[in-house]
Amino acid sequence: MKLAAYLLFLQAFFLIYYCAVERALIYFPFGLLNFVLAWAILKGEKRAVKIALVYKGLDLFFSILMLMSGVLSAGISALIDFVIIHDLIGSFGKKDETDDLLPMNPGGVETDETQVHHEGKT
Repeated sequence: MKLAAYLLFLQAFFLIYYCAVERALIYFPFGLLNFVLAWAILKGEKRAVKIALVYKGLDLFFSILMLMSGVLSAGISALIDFVIIHDLIGSFGKKDETDDLLPMNPGGVETDETQVHHEGKT
């Protein structure tokens, strides 16, 4: 999730910079939102991850639409959005892998305990 947070910080910097250069104040709230989401993700907030997924999904959709209309710079935003979404979704699949390990069976002989695990019984 650190990659997603750092990319959110990068997009926040881009949006705030663009707001300052172009004097378009509409980009400032979105830059601030990216910054707040990145900070919350680094702090471990689960709700921020869900909000970031929805926000980046919409941002990716609009970036692809802009890319289809001919704005080539929207491709960079779409790529960053895709990597953020991929990183955040990948964090949901991680869990404690020690729970999935079967008991050690050094001799290769099936014992009652390993058969129970293979059959799915507890």
